[in-house]
Amino acid sequence: MPSIPKIKDSVLSRIWEELKHINYQQLNEKAGRSFTIALAGTKDEVAAMRRWLETLDYPLLAKWTDAAAVRPDIDHARLRRRLRTVTLGDAGDIAALADEDRAVLRQCLLCVTTPRWASLLTPHAAEVRVYEAGGGEELAAEILEAHADLRFALSHSFPVFRTTHARMEIRATAMQNAGWALFTAAPNLVPNPGQVFTIPAEALSDFVVLTTNEIKLMFELVALSGRRVQPLQIVPEFGIILGLAKLAEVTATNLVGKAPGAGPVIKGGVAYAFTSAIGEALFIYQLAGVQLGREFIEERAKVWLEEGKIVAKKLLKRGKAQE
Repeated sequence: MPSIPKIKDSVLSRIWEELKHINYQQLNEKAGRSFTIALAGTKDEVAAMRRWLETLDYPLLAKWTDAAAVRPDIDHARLRRRLRTVTLGDAGDIAALADEDRAVLRQCLLCVTTPRWASLLTPHAAEVRVYEAGGGEELAAEILEAHADLRFALSHSFPVFRTTHARMEIRATAMQNAGWALFTAAPNLVPNPGQVFTIPAEALSDFVVLTTNEIKLMFELVALSGRRVQPLQIVPEFGIILGLAKLAEVTATNLVGKAPGAGPVIKGGVAYAFTSAIGEALFIYQLAGVQLGREFIEERAKVWLEEGKIVAKKLLKRGKAQE
């Protein structure tokens, strides 16, 4: 087992102290929650829906890695525990469903089926979701939105949910960091009540807070990517994050410094943009084991900057309203 790196009494030591208070075991519990999904249809339809559940589509992989070599982590034993199938041939099969199949449909979290069976299965299942070729990404997003309490469990088991879920977690952390950057740029604002820090805000630098949030994000990306979160076994990722965070800090400082009249909105937008870029780099590392650097961070931060400024303006307006 890798040893914990020796960290001197510095910014890094304060980051390490903060990490001790992150409940990574709670993430493992969320990822391990029990549920089952039913796939209903013909044998060919069930096979297609199963392939969909095992598919991971992340466009950035194609540009920055050898996407063809990426194989998502799948625990096939866990996958079998999470899946039930109901094989159908015609409408009469639904009318004459075996008791076992009725129980499967009734007890499962949801039933995924094709359009031809949806209305016929609705009376028998707790929830019916319609799968169509080409609409898999939208379906995955709908399921994650409807079952927020099971997002980590769904993503942990089925690769198809991981890209959408990763984007959700990356955006949430980017908003959190944008809120912190606004708060430190305009101290009269009320910080996001969702942020909980274990030592007084005035004792933390932006780098400590933002980087700690990014490491917390890394734990989340590990869990939703199908791995168990074990901090002592992901020590290399700590180094990657610290390197990316320092790179982002330097680049962001240069960027803000060149912006005429740069204020809280610019600072918040930059924090959002670089956190988003770091999150994407971390997700790619989880998927492909590829460590990305300056070129990726700078290019992706530019992509996210305008959205970041919009988010920062909204957070600033909300903060002022709470004064």
